[in-house]
Amino acid sequence: MNDILKTIYNLHSTHGNFTDKLISNADLQTILQASVRAANAGNAQNYAIIVCRDAAIMKEVCGCQASVMLVYCVDVQRNMDLARHLGLSYTVDPAWVLMTGVTDAALAAQTAVVAARSLGIDSLISNGVQCGDVSRFWKLLDLPASNVYPVLGVYLGYADQQPARSTGRLFEPGVIHRRRYQHRDGPALDAIINATDAPAFSAPAFAKWQESGHAHYLEMFFKGPGGRAGTMYGGIAPALAKAGIVITKGEKT
Repeated sequence: MNDILKTIYNLHSTHGNFTDKLISNADLQTILQASVRAANAGNAQNYAIIVCRDAAIMKEVCGCQASVMLVYCVDVQRNMDLARHLGLSYTVDPAWVLMTGVTDAALAAQTAVVAARSLGIDSLISNGVQCGDVSRFWKLLDLPASNVYPVLGVYLGYADQQPARSTGRLFEPGVIHRRRYQHRDGPALDAIINATDAPAFSAPAFAKWQESGHAHYLEMFFKGPGGRAGTMYGGIAPALAKAGIVITKGEKT
């Protein structure tokens, strides 16, 4: 296995246990330069990265603190400003902005995490920016009134202890489909449930699902964050509407 693959396989989330050790400006610059090398739609880079070392702001954003926080935002305002400055226009479809903007921002965030890990720096990618009153970020981060909205917070620092193992991931069956989408029957679903019940799979927050009286790991998940997904992000739609993207309907299975 080469060094790049080793770095990827050694990725893990650090849940609030960062030390006080600071990331050097040189390492931070290296991470940022790697982050913007991520693939993006049309090389338009319709995202912004807000770099913050202010502990109070970090706490307000996602409830965590680290050496540095990077907030990845969808940003089409920059290209609109550039076009206007040239006497031109930059017109975008809101659905396109939502799809490609979030994708571009997420790719840049993941690239930053991989670069950080290669330097021995730990990370936490948080979607906490999507919880609670999302509108607070416009004031907190001085975001433009429209055409910009936060997607992810990336906390970087040095963990005070390394996890005993990395959280498991579904592979096959589950997320890998050969040639065409594989519609899952009962036995296939049972195979996925068995895979997620394995001790190596459980996320730290759900590691004691059996002690909690659940028959399966997924029971704890669906009764927890999986069951709250329809309500815990209730502030996103109004915030997106202000940014120019209107979400009209949610779906519940």
